[in-house]
Amino acid sequence: MTHLTVAQDLFNELGWDAAQLPDVPVISCALRLPNGVVDIFCHYHAERDRLLFYVRPQKLAMIPAQRMAVAEYITRANYGLPLGNFELDLEDGEINFKNAVQVPEGVISTALLRPYLLNAVETVNYYLPGLQQVLAGSATPAAAVTALEGPAQGC
Repeated sequence: MTHLTVAQDLFNELGWDAAQLPDVPVISCALRLPNGVVDIFCHYHAERDRLLFYVRPQKLAMIPAQRMAVAEYITRANYGLPLGNFELDLEDGEINFKNAVQVPEGVISTALLRPYLLNAVETVNYYLPGLQQVLAGSATPAAAVTALEGPAQGC
């Protein structure tokens, strides 16, 4: 089975209505989460046997002046994450959470891919309320992350 076939099978197992985009090795769907709606993209890079899962929050109203606060927020959120990371395009304000898995075709399975995809979706859902607070101006990046994670613990 090809990587995209296995990824499509995973979306089907989860009951998520995903489809391959025309002419590119990308599967996409939208998903309503408790804290917002996200777009999910699964990119396949054949030359490396690599799948990348991108989860992008929809309808974030971010003006250019807010990008540094958002960059601070996602940097604080990224610190200590065991898997994946947030990214911010400073040019246009696009935010993604990315997880990647590199696996040969003979080894790939929905069971192997599932934790990478679900981790990305769950992480975005977890951090989305704090991001929305930062964008609304109701919390600083530090306060928004601390409200979610709790205060940092010393050694």
